[in-house]
Amino acid sequence: MQAIDYAKKASTSFALPDICLRIRQMLDDHQSDVEDIGNLVSLDPSLASKLLKLANSPLFRFRSQVDNIGKAVNILGGEALYNLVMAETAKDAFDSLSDENVDLKRFWKQSLFTGLVAKHLAKLARVRGSDRFFLLGLLHNLAELVVTKESPELAAKCIPADQATVPFALQKNILGFTYPQCSSTILQLWQLPTQISLPIMHITDEDYAMGNKEVAIMHVAAIAGYMLATNFPGNLPETINPAILASVDLDVEVLVDAITFSKQEINQMMSIFSPY
Repeated sequence: MQAIDYAKKASTSFALPDICLRIRQMLDDHQSDVEDIGNLVSLDPSLASKLLKLANSPLFRFRSQVDNIGKAVNILGGEALYNLVMAETAKDAFDSLSDENVDLKRFWKQSLFTGLVAKHLAKLARVRGSDRFFLLGLLHNLAELVVTKESPELAAKCIPADQATVPFALQKNILGFTYPQCSSTILQLWQLPTQISLPIMHITDEDYAMGNKEVAIMHVAAIAGYMLATNFPGNLPETINPAILASVDLDVEVLVDAITFSKQEINQMMSIFSPY
């Protein structure tokens, strides 16, 4: 099976909720405003309460409590609210696509660590819309669930035997594609914006990362997320190509700061997102 085949399986198993598509349409329609989006979200009390919980999480660190959707929309803006809706939707997708052969606690940790590191690096690199990078990290390894569910024997071969190898090359050799590449294809079929699917597609490509700021950040964050979630025995800063960090005007010291931040917040984010 090729990446597109697994992506189609995922689209059959899980359909993107209508509210995600409606919010996206409203954001792309210049006649709609953030108040319209807030009113739409407020129609779903369960979603609204979950978004408020996320808005008050370490992802944003607002000085005052965000206690209603209207305030959240005014503070965050429509795009950030959409990213939160998609982050909440990811939980349902993970539940729908998960398989007993996946270590779900490790999977959640890897996804959340990647998102936390990515958001922190994007903020320090002054990338516009840095909150989007948490969503990118959350979704970048989605395909692992799909491949494991559809082809458990192949997925098992994609797990490094020595626990000291980042698995991207192994995935490429076994499957012909990496999990992030397949994840990007799934997101394209779900009609998510290219600013979400494109950086994920090229996460494992060091050459591409050298010339693209968003991909560079995600490349570093994906490696960091995997290492943090698996208690990787190697030295994390030494495993990452320093030239990629330098290409976005960041250095090892900044990466260490991002890792420290992520370790401090991972338990709270696990309690918000993961049932494990």
